[in-house]
Amino acid sequence: MIGTIVPHIRIYYIYIVVIIGCLAATQCTYAQQNQAAEKPNVKVTGGFIEDSLYIGKPIRFYLTARYPEALDIVFPDSAYDYKPFEYDSKRYVPTSTEDGISYDSVIYSISTFEIDRQQYLSLPVFQLLNKDTVTYRSAQDTILVTQLVNFKVDTIAIDKLPMRASTAYHDVPGQFNYPVFIAAMAALLVIIAVVWFVFGKKIRRHFRIRNMVAAHRKFQESYARELTALQNAFSSVSTEAALAHWKLYMEQLEARPYTKLTTREARNFFQDDRLIKNLQTIDGAIYGHTANVIEPLESLKAVADQRFHSKLQEIKHG
Repeated sequence: MIGTIVPHIRIYYIYIVVIIGCLAATQCTYAQQNQAAEKPNVKVTGGFIEDSLYIGKPIRFYLTARYPEALDIVFPDSAYDYKPFEYDSKRYVPTSTEDGISYDSVIYSISTFEIDRQQYLSLPVFQLLNKDTVTYRSAQDTILVTQLVNFKVDTIAIDKLPMRASTAYHDVPGQFNYPVFIAAMAALLVIIAVVWFVFGKKIRRHFRIRNMVAAHRKFQESYARELTALQNAFSSVSTEAALAHWKLYMEQLEARPYTKLTTREARNFFQDDRLIKNLQTIDGAIYGHTANVIEPLESLKAVADQRFHSKLQEIKHG
């Protein structure tokens, strides 16, 4: 009897083990399905836009994310650690959504000061949950550094370096001392300002007198040539040119409107009968009434000389 019961008990044990195994497999499959259902389909891509870079010069790195519309996805900002690169700026492209799938992209401007020939970068995006975040990272991308200077590692021990003895003079150009240059320029400007403040009036007077003497000498020479030409052959045109030359010089000398006044207007303006008489005689010669212009023109020259010396003394003692 006992021998008959034992096989039955074994069969029951086998049934129980099979049932427990089926339940465990079913639970595992259900958990996997739930886990797969809970994990959203987020696709992240990223990479360098340029194929090489220079140390210290910005380059661009793109980062994109495709994800279900309901998720809250954020991209790294300036606070993120971009090692071995440094963050410069970023340009964000507005989100686009189609059929419940959103697409975001950001272009980062970054730079590096590392000298490694190959440098790598992988950036993440973050899914914000209630009290946690889920990170999705792009594949790592590689970029080559363009080296302007070849870095060679010295593998010779310092005690085995070959020594070269030379007593020849080698001219080493010195560096320009900008602080001393700036200090010297500042001192020079101060000296110039002091000199101008103390002697500025005398300096201006000196140059004014020099210019006056040069202008008067030039007037005398050109005016004398005009008088010589009129002595050789009278011409109303030459007479009018000589008179205009005298008026222009007197206007520059005294800052009075000689060239803009007629002889009639000059009578009331200058109050000088001899000067007005000479101007009238010259007008008569210009309009054909007389040809005696040498004497009145020489009188005008004498007036110019007298006014010049008077003005010169005024400036010297003014």
